[in-house]
Amino acid sequence: MASLIDVASDERTARMVLSMLVEPNDPVTGRILSRLGAVETLWLAEHDGAVVGLSPVDAQVWRDHLSAPGTKELTARIDQAQQSGVRALIPGDSDGPTAVNELGEVAPYVLWIRGASSFSLTSDERSRHDHRRSGMHLIR
Repeated sequence: MASLIDVASDERTARMVLSMLVEPNDPVTGRILSRLGAVETLWLAEHDGAVVGLSPVDAQVWRDHLSAPGTKELTARIDQAQQSGVRALIPGDSDGPTAVNELGEVAPYVLWIRGASSFSLTSDERSRHDHRRSGMHLIR
């Protein structure tokens, strides 16, 4: 039988799979993910044993909390997303929003996007934006 790691052996795909298995902002998953990465988090989800920062009982509760469809269904979902033009941004992507990283353990596992993905502003654009916001604040 195929495992989650067979479906998601790289960080991007593993984060895509995590977003399909776990509710957003799950603090336990976020903590494990931020410490170990997505591939190792998926591996721990499928295997009994110690999970960093969790008691054995809490580790089992966390594993039971994951709603894992079959690997064929996960593969089909990933293929469908890719064929529909949806992309997945993960931390470290050059065109991703860096502010998301400040959320730490509650940061999204992945950001699903379609179309342009540049979230960065040049210093000139940021300056103009800040001045406009300040001006609007003074007008009110």
